[in-house]
Amino acid sequence: MTRCRSHSPLFPLLLLVALAVTAILPGKLPAEEPRMYRVEVVLLRHTDADALLKEVWRSGDVAGLEHALDLTELDEDEVDHLFRDVSGTPFGLRGVVNRLEQSPLYDVIASYAWEQPGLPQEQAIPVRIRSGQVLGRMPPAFEPPPFAPWQIQPVLGGVPEQPDEPELLYEVDGVITLTLARFLHIHTDLLYRPATGDRLPGDHVTTLEGDQFAESHVTERRRMRSGETHYLDHPLMGVIVHVTPVED
Repeated sequence: MTRCRSHSPLFPLLLLVALAVTAILPGKLPAEEPRMYRVEVVLLRHTDADALLKEVWRSGDVAGLEHALDLTELDEDEVDHLFRDVSGTPFGLRGVVNRLEQSPLYDVIASYAWEQPGLPQEQAIPVRIRSGQVLGRMPPAFEPPPFAPWQIQPVLGGVPEQPDEPELLYEVDGVITLTLARFLHIHTDLLYRPATGDRLPGDHVTTLEGDQFAESHVTERRRMRSGETHYLDHPLMGVIVHVTPVED
């Protein structure tokens, strides 16, 4: 004999409520918008000419340079639209810049201001920094030939691609990356090339015009809180960073 399971008198009502809630819920809940921050940066060079001769300057590789975001070439995709160049708005570090410009110890190279999301390290997007004097044109990167010397190259090939215009070689070139975990972290990864014709000890880069410039890798990672101003020092140049949350 089969025994029937009895239901509570409230069972039909609970079933209707469950079905109604299922009907109004979207198939996928929208992702939470990341917290937005305003980043202000001041780049400066030291004016002590003797400092150039006191150390052997070493170059290095700037990580993520090919994937860096150029604030002058933003796309309207899912991530880029969260970055915004706000250099035309009131600058919080203006007083700092004014004092630096009055000091004989420093020259202000450039200042930047942008808004961006606070993303974890594995999702963070570096911002491309190119500023200071234009020293010349960069030599093209070496590309191996598509065929080995012993291979017969096709006669009927396509129209050869025109080489890209050489990139300009700037006094400062690299990336600045903001990440957010429990704390904010700022990572500067820059190449600094003193605009001097003196032969300096260390690594050099040669322009297409044949001029040589010393090249120093300026990199530092700093933990910071929002609203703090940090000075990242180097014997040749300095970086001042100020990060504040963007109020809704």
